[in-house]
Amino acid sequence: MLRDQLAQTILDVLHQVFPDHTGKDIIIEYPADPTHGDYSCNIALQLSKAVQKPPREVAEIIIENIKKPDFIQTIEIAGPGFINFYVAPDYLVGNLRAILDTTEAYGKNKAGEGQKIMIEYSQPNTNKPMHVGHMRNNFIGMSVTYLLRANGYEAIPTNYVGDIGIHIAKSMLGYLKWGRNTSPESTAVKGDYFVGNLYKQFEKELEKDKGLMEEAQEVVKKWEEEDPETRELWKKMNQWVYDGWTESYKRQGCHFEHYFYESTYNESGKEVAKEALEKGVAEKAENGAIIAKLEKHGLPDKVLVRGDGTSIYATKDLKLAEENFAEFNLDGRVYIVASQQKLYLEQIFKILEIMGYDYAAQCFHLPYGIVSLPGGMMSSRKGNVIYADDLMDEVHNLAYEEVKKRNPDEKEDWLHEIAEMVTIGALKYSILKIDPIQNITYDPKEAVKFEGDTGPYLQYTHARIHSILRRTEDAKTLLNAAVAPADLTESEEIAILRKLQLFPELIHGAAQEYRLHSIANYLFELAQLTNSFYVRHKVLGAPTPEQRTARLQLMAAVAHVLKNGLGILGIEAPEKM
Repeated sequence: MLRDQLAQTILDVLHQVFPDHTGKDIIIEYPADPTHGDYSCNIALQLSKAVQKPPREVAEIIIENIKKPDFIQTIEIAGPGFINFYVAPDYLVGNLRAILDTTEAYGKNKAGEGQKIMIEYSQPNTNKPMHVGHMRNNFIGMSVTYLLRANGYEAIPTNYVGDIGIHIAKSMLGYLKWGRNTSPESTAVKGDYFVGNLYKQFEKELEKDKGLMEEAQEVVKKWEEEDPETRELWKKMNQWVYDGWTESYKRQGCHFEHYFYESTYNESGKEVAKEALEKGVAEKAENGAIIAKLEKHGLPDKVLVRGDGTSIYATKDLKLAEENFAEFNLDGRVYIVASQQKLYLEQIFKILEIMGYDYAAQCFHLPYGIVSLPGGMMSSRKGNVIYADDLMDEVHNLAYEEVKKRNPDEKEDWLHEIAEMVTIGALKYSILKIDPIQNITYDPKEAVKFEGDTGPYLQYTHARIHSILRRTEDAKTLLNAAVAPADLTESEEIAILRKLQLFPELIHGAAQEYRLHSIANYLFELAQLTNSFYVRHKVLGAPTPEQRTARLQLMAAVAHVLKNGLGILGIEAPEKM
């Protein structure tokens, strides 16, 4: 990574000229304005006061003593004392060759080799279909998995399913009251929708008859007591939901190596609560409840076991963490959970910490904000939730019209195949381009556009490059030919070359804090530069054969990087649209 090499180069200079001030962090940034170089460092401003010299003078001393790396052409001082570095054109062109030689491996590294990270995402409840909020969770989880793998980690995607509780009991009671002798098959309704409709009906009837809640609680009690009929109905209805989810997950591209179920830890989770009691981390209340005492740690106390002896979600989460770290020998566990659960997870991690579990420090919460549509907020209780399947269908119809408009003579099967790639690409990109912590108002019509900051725009840019490659009879030969820096001197060409060489650093840096949106933003900027190049210059009709070869290689390299970057976001890159 050039960034790391530059940081080390500057540190070497500091050891030489300012040996008493080498504890400073060497921050290498990417200037927003390309005229300010490829890299910039503010170390001179940091040191100025300590060494009692003006920042520009400090910068001059550093530059005078620096051993300029081979990949740097020019080093300049800008503004009050910033040190700007410009990468040499021959290095940029050499990197072009590296992209074409490594193809799908370009951008990957082994920083996390030997480390095992578990990613828990999705976490749906078996009383309804997945909604658009689950979709955001799923897309983040998939992309985090791909990002970690690109950085050499062994990433283990897992799903912790909420398969028991009062919400599940509501749908079960709904079936007993209004759905007997029916099934997804008999009603021709997808399994998760069938169960979800019963849940919605329960909530509607509850407004008229509050006594239904007591009946639902009785279902929970029977389940806890392992009543055979209750357990049998629970298994049957859950399976209907799982069958429905399987279709939804496949369409979204979700894959889990392991499933964990809340019901599995209903009893075993209480062991952790008892251990917390024995270690003095928790206390027993007058009503018999076991409560973790967290106020002295700056957090509210947390109930681990209710007064009636039943476990709660937290009890099970504690046991799941303990079991996962022991069984899989994890180096980390990422919880992709909505930001509303921030306090809850802080409590869970703190309980593990004060119980003496070292792995508490290896638990990381990746929060995300809510997703709404232009119509406003959603509520599955009120029945105005936007389900993932319905949204995918709506976007598919919009995508189909766009694809057909551009390919009126293609067969229907092909049109729908590409439309589905565009659908999932549009949905994923529109969600992943936003910092996860931010709330999103999702507009399907905007997301599916083939221009602007959208997934289809990036997919179309990739397909457009492959259209050029298909029209080049000697493409294979030209892509392996030698290219000189003199063949790529236009400002648009240099801008693309500079952008391409940053991709490996981007992938490495994004993994540090799971900055998926930085990858999406990078790809959009790369696509913009590429399309600006198209407007001003010809590839196949370049002025000279040498420029034709160089531009063809430049475009092929862009296609590789677009495909690799989109792949980390879980988005397919079609070669024809």
